[in-house]
Amino acid sequence: MTYEKMHKDNFNHEAWLSDMTETQEKAQVFLREVWETFRVLLDRGVTRTIREIKFLISKLTPLDYIGGGLSALMGFLATLVLASGFCLIGYQIVLWLIDGVWTEFPLFTVFNFLFENTALHSWILNPESMLGLQVVVSWILEHTPLSAALIVPGFIGATTMAATMALAVVIRYYQFKNPEKTD
Repeated sequence: MTYEKMHKDNFNHEAWLSDMTETQEKAQVFLREVWETFRVLLDRGVTRTIREIKFLISKLTPLDYIGGGLSALMGFLATLVLASGFCLIGYQIVLWLIDGVWTEFPLFTVFNFLFENTALHSWILNPESMLGLQVVVSWILEHTPLSAALIVPGFIGATTMAATMALAVVIRYYQFKNPEKTD
């Protein structure tokens, strides 16, 4: 028996094509129904969310706006500190790409800039007392990258402010929805 005769006898192309067409049509109907269901649920969710936001905004007091504004300002400043840390790393990368030498920016650079000609600066350079503390502080200033000293507190501050604002909104929403339970 030849390959063509065996292949022709065992495989029905027309039945296979009709099965594939039927499966494709069922998949299209299923996906259309899934999309319609998702669209209806999304429309209902967005409508309800907008209604709840309008309710919440109508109940907020001036103190809520002041607290929210101050929290947003602190979160923005923390985000700026975080972004400046990443920009410093980007600047170091650009310098490395140009020169092929990694330029370090230790925390000591900022310390020298901020505290030059002060008693603290002279104590770090020439300690007369508390020599152990001077060694620890000096080591930290010389070995901590400035980018890490910006990124870590910036990230902590930004996430803390975002979480605080989200928690405040949830608490106020709960207070407005359940006024009999609040004191």
